[in-house]
Amino acid sequence: MSIARAGSKGRLYVVATPIGNLKDITLRALEILREADLILCEDTRTTRKLLTHYGISGKRLLSLYKDNEPKRLPRVLEALNKGLQVALVSEAGTPGISDPGALVVAEARKAGFPVVPIPGPSALTAALSLSGIDLSKGFLFLGFLPRRKKERQKLLSEIRNLNRPLMFFEAPHRLKAALSDILESFGDQEILLFRELTKIHEEVSSLRVSEALELFREREPQGEFVILIKAPEKENLALDQSKIRSLLEKKLNQGMSLKEAVKAVSEEWSLSKKEVYALAVRSGLSARNLSISSKKAESS
Repeated sequence: MSIARAGSKGRLYVVATPIGNLKDITLRALEILREADLILCEDTRTTRKLLTHYGISGKRLLSLYKDNEPKRLPRVLEALNKGLQVALVSEAGTPGISDPGALVVAEARKAGFPVVPIPGPSALTAALSLSGIDLSKGFLFLGFLPRRKKERQKLLSEIRNLNRPLMFFEAPHRLKAALSDILESFGDQEILLFRELTKIHEEVSSLRVSEALELFREREPQGEFVILIKAPEKENLALDQSKIRSLLEKKLNQGMSLKEAVKAVSEEWSLSKKEVYALAVRSGLSARNLSISSKKAESS
């Protein structure tokens, strides 16, 4: 049997469950759920539906979701101390990946209890497997985008020049706002939009951000979404020298030295300082900077 029995040291099993289709569960996961003394559930109703489907009854369920996880922690550690075998499940997918569970896992391990992964479904890996994108150089997954517009725009601004596929989760009621901010930060990039993966109304669409926005002007988004930006194009000096020149001029007008302006623009846009400085020289901004410095010296 996979699970340690009563009388042995308590263990925490991190169990992946279906993200839609109830058949997407491993034999090992079912074995753990059948034998566990306690099952921690993000949503007890969803978990009970899964257990009922597979004829698993008489289980002790305890809710554990984002807002109550710290309060539940003492009870979980107490159960482990008694030698109970505890299974942790989220509403769907793998616990701890944009779902509750990280705190319980960390504290159980810190207290010396074995933590055992029971791998299985994940919307993240399901979407990546459908993308057809070369992931050999990696990708960046950021979970759910921030709810507040200002925070969301700040995050998108920070990552827009990473030359990696970018992936996010998004709720239906925030999807249009998120797409609008992506359009503003990345331009009209090509994206993959995954909806309701493994469920009856599963959809996978390859389109540009503007096309996605147009699509959802006609109908309200429904279901959970995964957004994958295929290959954000890194800002290129050769393609957009006027923008970089304008930013340098703006910073010089604010009183920065040429060195400070070059450093600021390079960091903001993930560009080479050497390239930005060369552009400044070609544009005559270095001479302008000297002129500004001279006028300041004369006035003082």
